[in-house]
Amino acid sequence: MYQYNTDDTAFLVERVDQFEKQLDRHLVGDLDAAKFRSLRLRNGLYMELHAHMLRVAIPYGILNTEQLRALADVADKYDRGFGHFTTRQNIQYNWIELPQIANLLRDLSSVGLHAIQTSGKAMRNITADPFSGLTEDEVEDARPYCELIRRWFNIHPEFSWLPSKFKMAINGAKLDETALQIHDLGLKIVRNDAGELGFASYVGGGLGAAPMVGPEIHPFVPVEDIISYLESVLRIYNLKGRRDNLKRLRIKFLVREHGAAEFAKMVDEDWQHGKDDPALKLNMEELTKLKQDFTLPIESLDLVDFKDTLDINYSIWKTNNVRTHKVAGYSVVNISLTQLGTAPGDATSEQMRMIADLADKYSNSELRTTKRQNLVFPYVRQDQVYALWQELEKSDLASPHNGTLAHVVACPGADYCDLAKAVSIPIAQQVQQRFDDMDKLYDIGPININISGCENSCAHHHISDIGLLGLKKNEQEFYQITLAGETLQETVIGRKLGRSIAGAEVVDAIEDIVNIYLDNREEGENFVDVFKRIGIASFKEKVYG
Repeated sequence: MYQYNTDDTAFLVERVDQFEKQLDRHLVGDLDAAKFRSLRLRNGLYMELHAHMLRVAIPYGILNTEQLRALADVADKYDRGFGHFTTRQNIQYNWIELPQIANLLRDLSSVGLHAIQTSGKAMRNITADPFSGLTEDEVEDARPYCELIRRWFNIHPEFSWLPSKFKMAINGAKLDETALQIHDLGLKIVRNDAGELGFASYVGGGLGAAPMVGPEIHPFVPVEDIISYLESVLRIYNLKGRRDNLKRLRIKFLVREHGAAEFAKMVDEDWQHGKDDPALKLNMEELTKLKQDFTLPIESLDLVDFKDTLDINYSIWKTNNVRTHKVAGYSVVNISLTQLGTAPGDATSEQMRMIADLADKYSNSELRTTKRQNLVFPYVRQDQVYALWQELEKSDLASPHNGTLAHVVACPGADYCDLAKAVSIPIAQQVQQRFDDMDKLYDIGPININISGCENSCAHHHISDIGLLGLKKNEQEFYQITLAGETLQETVIGRKLGRSIAGAEVVDAIEDIVNIYLDNREEGENFVDVFKRIGIASFKEKVYG
Protein backbone atom coordinates (compact mmCIF):
# COMPACT_ATOMS: atom_id res chain seq x y z
CA MET A 1 0.00 0.00 0.00
CA TYR A 2 1.08 3.59 -0.57
CA GLN A 3 2.84 5.21 2.40
CA TYR A 4 2.96 8.99 2.75
CA ASN A 5 6.44 10.39 2.15
CA THR A 6 8.06 13.38 3.89
CA ASP A 7 6.49 15.84 1.44
CA ASP A 8 3.03 14.40 2.06
CA THR A 9 3.49 14.63 5.82
CA ALA A 10 4.88 18.16 5.63
CA PHE A 11 1.82 19.21 3.64
CA LEU A 12 -0.53 17.74 6.26
CA VAL A 13 1.32 19.48 9.10
CA GLU A 14 1.22 22.79 7.24
CA ARG A 15 -2.52 22.35 6.62
CA VAL A 16 -3.16 21.70 10.33
CA ASP A 17 -1.09 24.75 11.31
CA GLN A 18 -3.12 26.94 8.95
CA PHE A 19 -6.41 25.61 10.27
CA GLU A 20 -5.30 26.03 13.89
CA LYS A 21 -4.71 29.75 13.33
CA GLN A 22 -8.24 30.16 11.96
CA LEU A 23 -9.63 28.06 14.81
CA ASP A 24 -7.87 30.26 17.38
CA ARG A 25 -9.33 33.38 15.71
CA HIS A 26 -12.78 31.82 15.90
CA LEU A 27 -12.42 30.81 19.56
CA VAL A 28 -11.49 34.36 20.62
CA GLY A 29 -14.28 35.92 18.55
CA ASP A 30 -12.25 37.40 15.68
CA LEU A 31 -13.82 35.03 13.12
CA ASP A 32 -17.58 34.64 13.33
CA ALA A 33 -19.39 31.31 13.00
CA ALA A 34 -20.59 32.01 9.45
CA LYS A 35 -17.07 32.67 8.14
CA PHE A 36 -15.57 29.82 10.13
CA ARG A 37 -18.18 27.38 8.83
CA SER A 38 -16.64 26.85 5.40
CA LEU A 39 -13.18 26.45 6.94
CA ARG A 40 -14.27 23.79 9.42
CA LEU A 41 -16.27 21.93 6.78
CA ARG A 42 -13.26 21.77 4.48
CA ASN A 43 -11.42 20.15 7.33
CA GLY A 44 -14.12 17.56 7.94
CA LEU A 45 -15.79 19.16 10.96
CA TYR A 46 -19.59 19.26 11.25
CA MET A 47 -21.83 20.63 13.99
CA GLU A 48 -24.19 17.78 14.86
CA LEU A 49 -26.99 17.21 17.34
CA HIS A 50 -24.91 16.95 20.51
CA ALA A 51 -21.38 18.02 19.58
CA HIS A 52 -19.01 18.44 16.65
CA MET A 53 -18.56 15.43 14.39
CA LEU A 54 -15.27 14.85 12.57
CA ARG A 55 -15.08 12.74 9.42
CA VAL A 56 -11.63 11.29 8.75
CA ALA A 57 -10.71 10.21 5.23
CA ILE A 58 -9.59 6.67 4.54
CA PRO A 59 -8.42 7.14 0.93
CA TYR A 60 -9.86 4.36 -1.28
CA GLY A 61 -10.56 2.44 1.93
CA ILE A 62 -7.04 1.25 2.86
CA LEU A 63 -5.55 1.36 6.37
CA ASN A 64 -2.40 -0.02 7.91
CA THR A 65 -2.38 -1.18 11.51
CA GLU A 66 -0.44 1.86 12.77
CA GLN A 67 -3.21 4.06 11.39
CA LEU A 68 -5.95 1.92 12.94
CA ARG A 69 -4.27 2.16 16.34
CA ALA A 70 -4.04 5.94 15.86
CA LEU A 71 -7.80 6.01 15.15
CA ALA A 72 -8.33 4.06 18.37
CA ASP A 73 -6.22 6.60 20.25
CA VAL A 74 -8.32 9.43 18.80
CA ALA A 75 -11.47 7.66 19.99
CA ASP A 76 -10.10 7.50 23.55
CA LYS A 77 -8.38 10.88 23.68
CA TYR A 78 -10.92 13.08 21.90
CA ASP A 79 -14.20 11.14 21.74
CA ARG A 80 -16.06 8.59 23.89
CA GLY A 81 -14.09 5.50 23.03
CA PHE A 82 -15.54 4.56 19.64
CA GLY A 83 -15.74 5.54 15.98
CA HIS A 84 -18.28 4.95 13.22
CA PHE A 85 -17.16 3.45 9.88
CA THR A 86 -19.32 4.88 7.07
CA THR A 87 -20.66 3.64 3.74
CA ARG A 88 -18.03 5.72 1.91
CA GLN A 89 -15.01 4.09 3.57
CA ASN A 90 -14.42 6.91 6.09
CA ILE A 91 -14.60 6.95 9.89
CA GLN A 92 -16.55 9.50 11.95
CA TYR A 93 -16.27 10.68 15.55
CA ASN A 94 -19.39 12.16 17.10
CA TRP A 95 -18.28 13.84 20.34
CA ILE A 96 -15.45 16.21 19.40
CA GLU A 97 -14.67 19.31 21.50
CA LEU A 98 -13.89 22.23 19.19
CA PRO A 99 -10.77 23.54 21.03
CA GLN A 100 -9.16 20.09 20.67
CA ILE A 101 -9.60 19.68 16.93
CA ALA A 102 -6.15 20.98 15.86
CA ASN A 103 -4.40 18.60 18.27
CA LEU A 104 -6.54 15.75 16.94
CA LEU A 105 -5.69 16.56 13.32
CA ARG A 106 -2.01 16.81 14.22
CA ASP A 107 -2.14 13.34 15.78
CA LEU A 108 -3.71 12.00 12.58
CA SER A 109 -1.16 13.69 10.33
CA SER A 110 1.66 11.83 12.11
CA VAL A 111 0.35 8.55 10.62
CA GLY A 112 -0.67 9.91 7.21
CA LEU A 113 -4.37 10.50 7.95
CA HIS A 114 -6.41 13.67 7.58
CA ALA A 115 -9.90 15.11 7.25
CA ILE A 116 -9.24 17.38 4.26
CA GLN A 117 -12.29 17.72 1.98
CA THR A 118 -14.32 15.09 3.79
CA SER A 119 -16.94 17.82 3.76
CA GLY A 120 -17.47 21.09 1.92
CA LYS A 121 -18.12 21.93 -1.71
CA ALA A 122 -15.18 20.11 -3.22
CA MET A 123 -14.18 16.62 -4.34
CA ARG A 124 -14.59 14.26 -1.40
CA ASN A 125 -12.60 11.17 -0.47
CA ILE A 126 -12.32 8.89 -3.53
CA THR A 127 -13.74 5.43 -2.89
CA ALA A 128 -12.75 2.14 -4.50
CA ASP A 129 -13.57 -1.53 -4.54
CA PRO A 130 -12.35 -2.87 -1.16
CA PHE A 131 -11.25 -6.01 -3.02
CA SER A 132 -9.06 -4.10 -5.48
CA GLY A 133 -6.05 -6.17 -6.46
CA LEU A 134 -7.49 -9.33 -4.90
CA THR A 135 -9.94 -10.74 -7.45
CA GLU A 136 -9.23 -12.85 -10.52
CA ASP A 137 -11.65 -11.11 -12.90
CA GLU A 138 -10.22 -7.63 -12.37
CA VAL A 139 -9.29 -5.56 -15.42
CA GLU A 140 -6.83 -3.51 -13.39
CA ASP A 141 -6.21 -2.57 -9.76
CA ALA A 142 -7.99 0.76 -9.20
CA ARG A 143 -5.89 1.91 -6.25
CA PRO A 144 -2.92 3.53 -8.09
CA TYR A 145 -5.35 5.59 -10.17
CA CYS A 146 -7.26 6.61 -7.05
CA GLU A 147 -4.02 7.83 -5.50
CA LEU A 148 -2.88 9.85 -8.53
CA ILE A 149 -6.31 11.44 -8.99
CA ARG A 150 -6.52 12.18 -5.26
CA ARG A 151 -3.20 14.02 -5.42
CA TRP A 152 -4.31 16.10 -8.38
CA PHE A 153 -7.69 17.19 -7.06
CA ASN A 154 -7.03 17.65 -3.33
CA ILE A 155 -7.22 21.44 -2.77
CA HIS A 156 -7.26 22.02 -6.56
CA PRO A 157 -7.65 25.83 -6.76
CA GLU A 158 -10.14 25.79 -9.64
CA PHE A 159 -12.45 23.25 -8.00
CA SER A 160 -12.36 24.25 -4.34
CA TRP A 161 -15.70 26.07 -4.46
CA LEU A 162 -18.00 23.86 -6.51
CA PRO A 163 -21.78 24.31 -6.40
CA SER A 164 -21.96 21.32 -4.01
CA LYS A 165 -20.03 18.30 -2.75
CA PHE A 166 -18.62 15.98 -5.40
CA LYS A 167 -18.27 12.25 -4.76
CA MET A 168 -16.17 9.98 -6.94
CA ALA A 169 -15.54 6.23 -7.15
CA ILE A 170 -13.26 4.05 -9.28
CA ASN A 171 -13.68 0.34 -10.00
CA GLY A 172 -11.60 -2.11 -12.01
CA ALA A 173 -13.48 -5.33 -11.27
CA LYS A 174 -16.34 -7.12 -13.01
CA LEU A 175 -18.71 -6.75 -10.05
CA ASP A 176 -19.44 -3.23 -8.83
CA GLU A 177 -18.63 -3.17 -5.12
CA THR A 178 -18.29 0.62 -5.28
CA ALA A 179 -21.79 1.53 -6.56
CA LEU A 180 -20.21 3.64 -9.34
CA GLN A 181 -23.45 4.99 -10.82
CA ILE A 182 -24.80 6.51 -7.62
CA HIS A 183 -21.75 8.79 -7.43
CA ASP A 184 -21.42 12.23 -8.94
CA LEU A 185 -18.71 10.68 -11.09
CA GLY A 186 -17.83 7.03 -11.47
CA LEU A 187 -14.89 5.64 -13.43
CA LYS A 188 -14.86 2.03 -14.62
CA ILE A 189 -11.52 0.70 -15.82
CA VAL A 190 -11.99 -0.97 -19.22
CA ARG A 191 -10.05 -2.12 -22.27
CA ASN A 192 -11.01 -1.14 -25.81
CA ASP A 193 -11.00 -3.46 -28.81
CA ALA A 194 -7.28 -2.84 -29.28
CA GLY A 195 -6.59 -3.96 -25.71
CA GLU A 196 -5.70 -0.45 -24.55
CA LEU A 197 -6.55 0.61 -21.01
CA GLY A 198 -8.96 3.45 -20.30
CA PHE A 199 -12.00 4.57 -18.34
CA ALA A 200 -15.74 4.48 -18.99
CA SER A 201 -17.14 7.61 -17.36
CA TYR A 202 -20.51 7.85 -15.59
CA VAL A 203 -21.70 11.26 -14.39
CA GLY A 204 -24.75 12.51 -12.53
CA GLY A 205 -25.58 9.71 -10.15
CA GLY A 206 -26.72 10.31 -6.61
CA LEU A 207 -29.22 9.31 -3.97
CA GLY A 208 -30.93 11.71 -1.55
CA ALA A 209 -34.44 13.03 -2.08
CA ALA A 210 -34.12 12.64 -5.87
CA PRO A 211 -32.18 9.41 -6.51
CA MET A 212 -30.67 9.07 -9.98
CA VAL A 213 -28.49 6.54 -11.78
CA GLY A 214 -25.55 8.23 -13.47
CA PRO A 215 -25.52 7.69 -17.26
CA GLU A 216 -22.41 6.84 -19.22
CA ILE A 217 -21.14 10.00 -20.88
CA HIS A 218 -17.96 8.59 -22.39
CA PRO A 219 -17.27 4.91 -23.15
CA PHE A 220 -13.48 5.17 -23.25
CA VAL A 221 -11.13 7.86 -22.00
CA PRO A 222 -7.47 6.80 -22.49
CA VAL A 223 -5.53 6.45 -19.26
CA GLU A 224 -3.10 9.25 -20.06
CA ASP A 225 -6.01 11.67 -20.69
CA ILE A 226 -8.05 11.02 -17.57
CA ILE A 227 -6.87 14.10 -15.63
CA SER A 228 -7.78 16.51 -18.44
CA TYR A 229 -11.13 14.78 -18.90
CA LEU A 230 -11.98 14.99 -15.21
CA GLU A 231 -11.01 18.65 -15.19
CA SER A 232 -13.47 19.25 -18.02
CA VAL A 233 -16.28 17.46 -16.19
CA LEU A 234 -15.65 19.49 -13.05
CA ARG A 235 -15.25 22.74 -15.01
CA ILE A 236 -18.61 22.35 -16.75
CA TYR A 237 -20.22 21.62 -13.39
CA ASN A 238 -18.45 24.59 -11.79
CA LEU A 239 -19.54 26.97 -14.56
CA LYS A 240 -23.08 25.76 -15.20
CA GLY A 241 -24.18 24.04 -11.96
CA ARG A 242 -27.01 25.59 -9.93
CA ARG A 243 -26.06 27.72 -6.95
CA ASP A 244 -29.40 29.44 -6.44
CA ASN A 245 -31.45 26.47 -5.24
CA LEU A 246 -30.30 24.38 -2.26
CA LYS A 247 -32.24 21.38 -3.55
CA ARG A 248 -30.66 21.50 -7.03
CA LEU A 249 -26.96 21.91 -6.27
CA ARG A 250 -25.61 18.49 -7.20
CA ILE A 251 -24.28 17.68 -10.67
CA LYS A 252 -27.08 15.13 -11.22
CA PHE A 253 -29.55 18.00 -11.66
CA LEU A 254 -27.32 19.65 -14.28
CA VAL A 255 -27.07 16.36 -16.20
CA ARG A 256 -30.83 15.84 -15.96
CA GLU A 257 -31.55 19.41 -17.07
CA HIS A 258 -29.43 19.17 -20.24
CA GLY A 259 -29.68 15.44 -20.84
CA ALA A 260 -26.74 13.04 -20.83
CA ALA A 261 -25.92 13.52 -24.53
CA GLU A 262 -25.82 17.32 -24.33
CA PHE A 263 -23.85 17.27 -21.08
CA ALA A 264 -21.34 14.85 -22.66
CA LYS A 265 -21.05 17.21 -25.64
CA MET A 266 -20.32 20.21 -23.38
CA VAL A 267 -17.64 18.25 -21.56
CA ASP A 268 -16.09 17.03 -24.82
CA GLU A 269 -15.96 20.54 -26.28
CA ASP A 270 -14.14 21.79 -23.20
CA TRP A 271 -11.88 18.74 -23.18
CA GLN A 272 -10.61 19.43 -26.71
CA HIS A 273 -8.99 22.63 -25.41
CA GLY A 274 -6.97 20.86 -22.69
CA LYS A 275 -6.43 17.22 -23.60
CA ASP A 276 -3.17 17.88 -25.46
CA ASP A 277 -1.69 20.04 -22.69
CA PRO A 278 1.43 18.13 -21.49
CA ALA A 279 0.83 19.34 -17.94
CA LEU A 280 -2.52 17.54 -17.92
CA LYS A 281 -1.25 14.21 -19.22
CA LEU A 282 -1.23 11.49 -16.59
CA ASN A 283 2.36 10.93 -15.51
CA MET A 284 2.83 7.37 -16.77
CA GLU A 285 6.28 7.13 -15.19
CA GLU A 286 4.82 8.05 -11.83
CA LEU A 287 1.96 5.61 -12.39
CA THR A 288 4.40 2.76 -13.08
CA LYS A 289 6.36 3.67 -9.95
CA LEU A 290 3.17 3.97 -7.90
CA LYS A 291 1.94 0.56 -9.02
CA GLN A 292 4.95 -0.92 -7.22
CA ASP A 293 3.55 0.45 -3.96
CA PHE A 294 0.41 -1.57 -4.56
CA THR A 295 2.08 -4.85 -5.52
CA LEU A 296 0.56 -7.64 -3.46
CA PRO A 297 2.89 -8.50 -0.54
CA ILE A 298 2.27 -12.25 -0.90
CA GLU A 299 3.19 -15.10 -3.23
CA SER A 300 1.34 -18.30 -4.08
CA LEU A 301 1.38 -21.08 -1.50
CA ASP A 302 1.23 -24.81 -2.09
CA LEU A 303 -1.36 -25.99 0.45
CA VAL A 304 -2.53 -29.14 -1.32
CA ASP A 305 -2.35 -31.14 1.92
CA PHE A 306 -4.34 -28.56 3.91
CA LYS A 307 -7.68 -29.78 5.23
CA ASP A 308 -10.02 -27.23 6.76
CA THR A 309 -11.75 -27.67 10.12
CA LEU A 310 -15.30 -29.05 10.15
CA ASP A 311 -16.61 -27.01 13.11
CA ILE A 312 -20.21 -26.10 12.15
CA ASN A 313 -20.10 -22.59 13.67
CA TYR A 314 -16.85 -21.90 11.88
CA SER A 315 -18.30 -23.23 8.63
CA ILE A 316 -21.29 -20.87 8.84
CA TRP A 317 -19.02 -17.91 9.56
CA LYS A 318 -16.67 -18.89 6.76
CA THR A 319 -19.50 -19.19 4.22
CA ASN A 320 -20.65 -15.64 4.96
CA ASN A 321 -17.33 -13.91 5.61
CA VAL A 322 -14.56 -15.50 3.53
CA ARG A 323 -13.92 -14.91 -0.17
CA THR A 324 -11.64 -16.54 -2.73
CA HIS A 325 -8.30 -14.81 -3.31
CA LYS A 326 -6.62 -14.63 -6.71
CA VAL A 327 -3.34 -15.74 -5.10
CA ALA A 328 -3.29 -19.48 -4.41
CA GLY A 329 -3.23 -20.38 -0.73
CA TYR A 330 -4.84 -17.15 0.48
CA SER A 331 -8.33 -15.93 1.41
CA VAL A 332 -10.00 -12.55 1.83
CA VAL A 333 -11.78 -12.25 5.18
CA ASN A 334 -14.61 -9.87 6.09
CA ILE A 335 -14.93 -8.76 9.70
CA SER A 336 -18.41 -7.50 10.41
CA LEU A 337 -18.79 -4.36 12.53
CA THR A 338 -22.51 -5.02 12.75
CA GLN A 339 -22.58 -7.20 15.83
CA LEU A 340 -25.92 -8.15 17.35
CA GLY A 341 -27.13 -5.40 19.66
CA THR A 342 -24.57 -2.80 18.58
CA ALA A 343 -24.79 0.24 16.32
CA PRO A 344 -23.96 -0.80 12.72
CA GLY A 345 -20.50 0.32 11.70
CA ASP A 346 -19.36 1.25 15.20
CA ALA A 347 -16.06 -0.02 16.60
CA THR A 348 -14.72 0.66 20.08
CA SER A 349 -11.12 1.69 20.60
CA GLU A 350 -10.51 -1.70 22.20
CA GLN A 351 -11.90 -3.47 19.14
CA MET A 352 -9.80 -1.33 16.80
CA ARG A 353 -6.62 -2.24 18.67
CA MET A 354 -7.61 -5.89 18.76
CA ILE A 355 -8.29 -5.89 15.01
CA ALA A 356 -4.95 -4.13 14.41
CA ASP A 357 -3.15 -6.85 16.40
CA LEU A 358 -4.91 -9.56 14.38
CA ALA A 359 -4.13 -7.80 11.09
CA ASP A 360 -0.45 -7.73 12.08
CA LYS A 361 -0.60 -11.44 12.77
CA TYR A 362 -2.77 -12.62 9.87
CA SER A 363 -2.98 -9.93 7.13
CA ASN A 364 0.41 -8.30 6.50
CA SER A 365 -0.62 -5.33 8.71
CA GLU A 366 -3.18 -4.13 6.15
CA LEU A 367 -6.97 -3.90 6.12
CA ARG A 368 -9.71 -2.31 4.03
CA THR A 369 -13.06 -0.63 4.76
CA THR A 370 -16.26 -1.29 2.78
CA LYS A 371 -19.56 0.38 1.93
CA ARG A 372 -21.31 -2.27 4.04
CA GLN A 373 -19.43 -1.08 7.12
CA ASN A 374 -17.14 -4.11 7.30
CA LEU A 375 -13.39 -4.34 7.68
CA VAL A 376 -11.49 -6.64 5.32
CA PHE A 377 -8.32 -8.63 5.92
CA PRO A 378 -6.93 -8.96 2.36
CA TYR A 379 -4.07 -11.44 2.91
CA VAL A 380 -5.05 -14.34 5.17
CA ARG A 381 -3.42 -17.73 4.58
CA GLN A 382 -6.04 -20.42 4.06
CA ASP A 383 -4.46 -22.57 6.74
CA GLN A 384 -4.76 -19.69 9.23
CA VAL A 385 -8.40 -18.71 8.64
CA TYR A 386 -9.64 -21.03 11.39
CA ALA A 387 -7.12 -19.65 13.90
CA LEU A 388 -8.22 -16.11 12.98
CA TRP A 389 -11.85 -17.09 13.52
CA GLN A 390 -11.03 -18.50 16.96
CA GLU A 391 -9.42 -15.23 17.99
CA LEU A 392 -12.32 -13.22 16.57
CA GLU A 393 -14.71 -15.45 18.54
CA LYS A 394 -12.92 -14.63 21.80
CA SER A 395 -13.30 -10.92 21.02
CA ASP A 396 -16.99 -11.09 19.97
CA LEU A 397 -15.98 -10.06 16.45
CA ALA A 398 -16.84 -13.31 14.67
CA SER A 399 -20.35 -12.36 13.62
CA PRO A 400 -21.65 -14.98 11.16
CA HIS A 401 -24.34 -12.61 9.87
CA ASN A 402 -22.45 -10.86 7.07
CA GLY A 403 -24.59 -10.84 3.93
CA THR A 404 -27.74 -11.87 5.83
CA LEU A 405 -30.77 -9.89 6.94
CA ALA A 406 -29.19 -9.44 10.38
CA HIS A 407 -26.25 -7.55 8.87
CA VAL A 408 -27.97 -4.17 8.74
CA VAL A 409 -26.28 -1.10 7.25
CA ALA A 410 -27.34 2.10 9.00
CA CYS A 411 -26.34 5.72 9.49
CA PRO A 412 -26.20 7.16 13.05
CA GLY A 413 -29.71 8.58 12.54
CA ALA A 414 -31.50 10.86 14.98
CA ASP A 415 -29.46 9.58 17.91
CA TYR A 416 -26.59 11.75 16.68
CA CYS A 417 -27.41 13.64 13.48
CA ASP A 418 -29.36 16.91 13.55
CA LEU A 419 -30.52 16.34 9.95
CA ALA A 420 -32.14 12.98 10.71
CA LYS A 421 -35.91 12.71 10.89
CA ALA A 422 -35.93 9.32 12.61
CA VAL A 423 -33.68 6.87 14.39
CA SER A 424 -31.74 4.19 12.52
CA ILE A 425 -29.82 2.30 15.17
CA PRO A 426 -32.82 1.11 17.26
CA ILE A 427 -34.63 -0.12 14.14
CA ALA A 428 -31.49 -2.00 13.06
CA GLN A 429 -31.34 -3.65 16.47
CA GLN A 430 -35.02 -4.60 16.32
CA VAL A 431 -34.46 -6.24 12.92
CA GLN A 432 -31.56 -8.19 14.38
CA GLN A 433 -33.68 -9.32 17.33
CA ARG A 434 -36.48 -10.47 15.02
CA PHE A 435 -34.10 -12.38 12.75
CA ASP A 436 -31.64 -13.80 15.27
CA ASP A 437 -31.99 -17.48 14.40
CA MET A 438 -29.13 -18.68 12.17
CA ASP A 439 -31.23 -21.55 10.75
CA LYS A 440 -33.84 -19.04 9.61
CA LEU A 441 -31.19 -16.66 8.26
CA TYR A 442 -29.57 -19.54 6.40
CA ASP A 443 -32.94 -20.40 4.84
CA ILE A 444 -33.55 -16.78 3.82
CA GLY A 445 -30.10 -16.53 2.27
CA PRO A 446 -28.25 -13.37 1.18
CA ILE A 447 -30.43 -10.28 1.55
CA ASN A 448 -29.52 -6.69 2.37
CA ILE A 449 -31.33 -4.11 4.48
CA ASN A 450 -30.14 -0.49 4.74
CA ILE A 451 -31.63 2.20 6.99
CA SER A 452 -31.22 5.97 6.54
CA GLY A 453 -32.52 8.43 9.11
CA CYS A 454 -33.29 11.09 6.50
CA GLU A 455 -33.48 11.72 2.77
CA ASN A 456 -29.72 12.34 2.51
CA SER A 457 -29.41 8.55 2.21
CA CYS A 458 -26.10 8.18 4.04
CA ALA A 459 -26.89 4.48 4.49
CA HIS A 460 -27.64 4.00 0.75
CA HIS A 461 -31.15 2.65 1.40
CA HIS A 462 -32.14 3.19 -2.25
CA ILE A 463 -29.75 0.50 -3.49
CA SER A 464 -30.58 -2.23 -0.99
CA ASP A 465 -32.88 -5.25 -1.29
CA ILE A 466 -34.98 -3.65 1.46
CA GLY A 467 -34.43 0.04 2.17
CA LEU A 468 -35.86 2.16 4.97
CA LEU A 469 -36.02 5.95 4.90
CA GLY A 470 -36.83 7.72 8.15
CA LEU A 471 -39.58 10.38 8.06
CA LYS A 472 -41.39 12.53 10.59
CA LYS A 473 -45.20 12.86 10.62
CA ASN A 474 -46.95 14.79 13.37
CA GLU A 475 -43.82 14.42 15.49
CA GLN A 476 -43.99 10.64 15.07
CA GLU A 477 -41.33 8.53 13.31
CA PHE A 478 -42.32 6.71 10.12
CA TYR A 479 -40.35 4.77 7.52
CA GLN A 480 -40.76 4.66 3.77
CA ILE A 481 -39.86 1.26 2.32
CA THR A 482 -38.13 0.67 -1.01
CA LEU A 483 -37.53 -2.73 -2.57
CA ALA A 484 -35.10 -4.37 -4.99
CA GLY A 485 -32.38 -1.74 -5.24
CA GLU A 486 -29.02 -3.06 -6.40
CA THR A 487 -25.59 -2.13 -7.75
CA LEU A 488 -23.47 -5.26 -7.91
CA GLN A 489 -24.53 -6.50 -11.38
CA GLU A 490 -26.44 -3.41 -12.52
CA THR A 491 -27.49 -0.20 -10.80
CA VAL A 492 -31.19 0.03 -9.97
CA ILE A 493 -32.94 2.39 -7.57
CA GLY A 494 -35.35 0.53 -5.29
CA ARG A 495 -39.08 1.02 -5.88
CA LYS A 496 -41.25 2.62 -3.22
CA LEU A 497 -43.59 0.07 -1.71
CA GLY A 498 -46.34 2.51 -0.75
CA ARG A 499 -47.23 4.82 2.11
CA SER A 500 -44.78 5.07 4.99
CA ILE A 501 -45.04 2.72 7.97
CA ALA A 502 -45.07 3.74 11.63
CA GLY A 503 -41.87 2.93 13.50
CA ALA A 504 -43.68 0.50 15.81
CA GLU A 505 -44.87 -1.53 12.81
CA VAL A 506 -41.94 -1.38 10.42
CA VAL A 507 -40.20 -4.59 11.56
CA ASP A 508 -43.48 -6.49 11.10
CA ALA A 509 -43.60 -5.08 7.57
CA ILE A 510 -40.06 -6.30 6.91
CA GLU A 511 -41.01 -9.78 8.07
CA ASP A 512 -44.04 -9.74 5.75
CA ILE A 513 -41.80 -8.78 2.83
CA VAL A 514 -39.34 -11.56 3.63
CA ASN A 515 -42.17 -14.11 3.86
CA ILE A 516 -43.51 -13.12 0.41
CA TYR A 517 -40.01 -13.56 -0.94
CA LEU A 518 -39.67 -17.01 0.61
CA ASP A 519 -43.15 -18.11 -0.51
CA ASN A 520 -42.40 -17.21 -4.13
CA ARG A 521 -38.70 -17.98 -4.45
CA GLU A 522 -37.64 -20.55 -7.01
CA GLU A 523 -34.35 -22.42 -6.93
CA GLY A 524 -31.34 -20.19 -7.46
CA GLU A 525 -33.27 -16.91 -7.18
CA ASN A 526 -32.27 -14.02 -4.94
CA PHE A 527 -34.53 -11.24 -3.65
CA VAL A 528 -34.18 -9.02 -6.73
CA ASP A 529 -34.85 -11.97 -9.04
CA VAL A 530 -38.12 -12.73 -7.26
CA PHE A 531 -39.14 -9.08 -7.24
CA LYS A 532 -38.52 -8.75 -10.97
CA ARG A 533 -40.53 -11.90 -11.68
CA ILE A 534 -43.61 -11.34 -9.46
CA GLY A 535 -43.65 -7.54 -9.28
CA ILE A 536 -44.48 -5.28 -6.38
CA ALA A 537 -48.19 -6.08 -5.97
CA SER A 538 -47.80 -9.17 -3.77
CA PHE A 539 -45.46 -7.37 -1.40
CA LYS A 540 -47.78 -4.37 -1.21
CA GLU A 541 -50.85 -6.50 -0.54
CA LYS A 542 -49.11 -8.39 2.27
CA VAL A 543 -47.83 -5.26 4.00
CA TYR A 544 -50.91 -3.05 3.62
CA GLY A 545 -53.59 -5.74 3.64
